[in-house]
Amino acid sequence: MGFRMQGRKTTTRAFRIDETVDRQLREWAEREGVSVSFLANKALRRLVEWDMYADRFGFIAMPREALSRMIELLSEDEVRDLGRWAGADVYRAFTTFMFKHLDLETVLQVMPKLTSRYTRAFEYEEKRDGSRTVIVLRHGSGHKYSLFYEEVARALFADLGGRGIRTEPQENAVVLEFSNPPKTVAAEGVSVGSRHGLPSTDKAARPRNVPT
Repeated sequence: MGFRMQGRKTTTRAFRIDETVDRQLREWAEREGVSVSFLANKALRRLVEWDMYADRFGFIAMPREALSRMIELLSEDEVRDLGRWAGADVYRAFTTFMFKHLDLETVLQVMPKLTSRYTRAFEYEEKRDGSRTVIVLRHGSGHKYSLFYEEVARALFADLGGRGIRTEPQENAVVLEFSNPPKTVAAEGVSVGSRHGLPSTDKAARPRNVPT
C-alpha cells in the first residue's frame, strides 16, 4: 500500500488487513472523497503519534461536553487546582514518556499540538513573530474551561526556557505568549513579566504570569 502526502517522503509497504476493515475503509474513502491510502496513513499516523503512548499512559476518550459539564460543577478554585495538577503531574509526565525528555519544544508538541489534533479538546493556533510566540487555544466551552487550560499551561511551561511567559484566560479561549529561547545560548529559566500586546479573542480578563 503506497502513501502519498504532500511535503512528506513516502514509502510503499504491503500488509494484510481484515476483509471487514478493507470494506469499511473503501466505503469511508468513497463517502469522504479521499483515497484508501490517505485514510490508512491518517490512522497509522495517529497510532504512532498518539495512541501507542496515550493507551499505555491510561488516557480515555471522553466527549468534550461531558468534561465541560464536570468542570462547571466545580468552583473556580477547584478548577484551577485540577488544571495545576493535570499540567504538573499528567502532561509533564506524559511528555517525558513520549519524548524521553522535557523541554519547551517537546511540550509544544504534546500540548497543544498533538492534544489539539487527536483529542479535539480545543483548536490550536500559533504565531511566531521574531523573538515572540503567541499561542491561542480556542475551545468554546466557557470561562471555567479557560481557567482549567490556563493552569495546565502555567504548570507545563514553568521553567522550560520560554522567557516572560504570560497567560490570559478569555471566555472561550486561552492566550499564551512568551519570548523564544535563544538558539545558540542555553535558556535561562522562566521569568515573570507584565502583560503586553496579547491578542484578544473576546472580552479580555486579567492575565496571569507563570511563576518561576
